[in-house]
Amino acid sequence: MISPIGVFEPLKLGVINKLKRNNQVSSSASLFATRPDTFEKSSAQKKVDLPQTDILSLSFTGLKNAEPVRSLGHIICPCCGVEMMTQKDMNDVSRHLGQTAQQSIKTLNNYEKYMHPVEKECFENLKTWSEEQPELNFQQLLEAHKAPELEKLQKKQNTILDKVDELSSNLPQNEQELVKNVTKTTRELVSSTDKQIKFKRKTFIQNMEDLSEKITNKDLHKQMMKEAKTMPTSQNDVSAFVVKYADRKHNEIGERLVKLSVGTIEHIKPQSEGGRDDVRNYLLECGGCNHNRSSIPLGDWVDEHPEMIENTQKYMDKVIEFINNGGMKGFHFYPQAVANTLFMQSDGKLDIKVNGLKPEE
Repeated sequence: MISPIGVFEPLKLGVINKLKRNNQVSSSASLFATRPDTFEKSSAQKKVDLPQTDILSLSFTGLKNAEPVRSLGHIICPCCGVEMMTQKDMNDVSRHLGQTAQQSIKTLNNYEKYMHPVEKECFENLKTWSEEQPELNFQQLLEAHKAPELEKLQKKQNTILDKVDELSSNLPQNEQELVKNVTKTTRELVSSTDKQIKFKRKTFIQNMEDLSEKITNKDLHKQMMKEAKTMPTSQNDVSAFVVKYADRKHNEIGERLVKLSVGTIEHIKPQSEGGRDDVRNYLLECGGCNHNRSSIPLGDWVDEHPEMIENTQKYMDKVIEFINNGGMKGFHFYPQAVANTLFMQSDGKLDIKVNGLKPEE
């Protein structure tokens, strides 16, 4: 019987020889990175989309062997490039949020520089609105401005549905009807005034995905899917943020403004694909990017976010600087081992250089 290592030997040699030429890979890092039961990406690997939890339920602690990576602190996110907060920062926000918007704004002002663009714009709106009604809290302010934002959101949603319908006009009549049944149902949800009925973006996207076997023109279905996925979310649209959080508690809204900016442990090889809880499989990544990637294979994720190529190199440069200055004691191997894992899990799309790492004393 051929051992697992033997099966992967041809792939291992090609990948590691390239890594050796570019990054002077060490033998110990090479051995670990090529073990098929740890980080090797199988050619048979398939994308598995697990149900995403609510953003506010993201966990920042509890993973084994993660403290050395968490010690990187206010480093940039290797995906989006935003400087990240620490869990200590998040705890400070949670402890010092006041009972009114103005009280909470004083605390959040210290962390505004870490906010993502949509959250920062929402925060600026809350500042302006709180000056007009200083006695209100975040929830009351969002509720007071929900109606006009809902109208804006519905207009954006219907514009996307119009584009999907327009694309479907190039399909055979029976297939057009399948698409328009989905968009019609979605329009009814978008325009419903019943508070018990809420439009679910994921449901719409899943319904469109379910048509893949029934649509004969695969390229056209792919275009419709691309359009469907532009439906606004609370992470990329201010109106969607206001509408979603207008019925949430004051403190929940305050924490949400910064929670996506907190550094979380991202498994380079997803746990659903057998990725281990080990520093060689860890990146420190902002909660927003971690949540959005879920279990998408790294190569596919890089295709969707090409900026990650540059941002991951910047991240690694900062890691190396941190280690060269005495940080991550006992984990001098981290940059090279993670570079190996990134290279293989991304199908070579993330070819990260670690030349600046000083020899271990």
